[in-house]
Amino acid sequence: SLKRPSAIVKDRAEWHSSPVGELRSGNRRMSSAGSHGSTAPSRSGVSADDFVVMLRHLADAAVREASSSSQGKGRPRLGGTVSKFSRLQQIPARMEWVVRGLQDAVSAASVMMCLVALKIMQRVVIVCQVLLCCGHGRDWHGGSGDKFSSLQWKLTNMIIQLQGLRQEKTFWRRTTCDFLTRHRISVSLSMRVRKYIDRSHPQQIRDSTVDSLRRLSAELLVDLHEEMHVPALSGHPFFVRLFTAHPELVRRLCQGALVPMLKSPDELVFSVGDVCSHMYFVVSGHVVYSASHRSEDDSGVVRVRRTLHGGQWLSEAALWTAWVHRGELCVLTECLLFALSASGFASVISSHQSAHVFAVGYARKFVKSLNRGPQTDLAEAASVD
Repeated sequence: SLKRPSAIVKDRAEWHSSPVGELRSGNRRMSSAGSHGSTAPSRSGVSADDFVVMLRHLADAAVREASSSSQGKGRPRLGGTVSKFSRLQQIPARMEWVVRGLQDAVSAASVMMCLVALKIMQRVVIVCQVLLCCGHGRDWHGGSGDKFSSLQWKLTNMIIQLQGLRQEKTFWRRTTCDFLTRHRISVSLSMRVRKYIDRSHPQQIRDSTVDSLRRLSAELLVDLHEEMHVPALSGHPFFVRLFTAHPELVRRLCQGALVPMLKSPDELVFSVGDVCSHMYFVVSGHVVYSASHRSEDDSGVVRVRRTLHGGQWLSEAALWTAWVHRGELCVLTECLLFALSASGFASVISSHQSAHVFAVGYARKFVKSLNRGPQTDLAEAASVD
């Protein structure tokens, strides 16, 4: 049977005496025994369609961050200026960009020529059908007539599919180029994004490539966050302080343990009692969290319902203790979430001694605060001072 979260937190309250990895291994044992399993992302989000939608959410996050900065609420950036070495690297990237542009133009011209040829063949078949009908009267339906009808149907089907593929690729390229130009993304990163779009067409995705595409999409989104000066891990105090002291460690954390999740309206992200193995960051969109817990004086039940938007987070307890969700999270509008894997986080943090010491001190304060207040997924961040 699954322990109550309050008991789990108390059991783990002294975890600071053990390495982070030991904490997470205990949590993994619990996850395998739980009836609900892990709350890992249910949607791969690796197709070109999904990635283009994620770019739109990043644009919304950039607008929100710019608005916060103009009001004096800007947060430390997960990025920096372009070095001279990286500027030199832009030269081959620009050449590759030109070559890719020429390849795209040739490809578009080839598709157009194929469409023209197919339409000409279709018209020839129609003319042949009319002549055959006029020459044979009512008997034209048999033999050659059926062959011409079948050929016309095949040509029409090929034209429809080719036109749909052409329109789809055109939409992806225009949307992507508009995003890259508007936000002044570097040529090298723009080239990587275009390559990803070309690799992730739904027709080209295989089960064996999903994991590698997911990792690549996460890396690209993190790099785009940096160049757009939008913090990938929102403005969480712990990660802001960690980035100040160990920027490369935070980058490893984002690339190795962060998973993008594209969610649709009315989709349930997690439910009460689900074993929690991720901390969630809302990049863009709106979600609603609902939960019930006993009041502090134990006189009744307190119901919690809060709408979260871009720049907020929840389920931080998964990083510091064995945790099960105390409420449910439902999507209100299409949104982009970042799920930070607790096991991946522990692996990265425990690899750096000073970062591990900082995490241990913060975890003690967080768990202590969690035991004092209402234990929900909305627990506030602890002090980093």
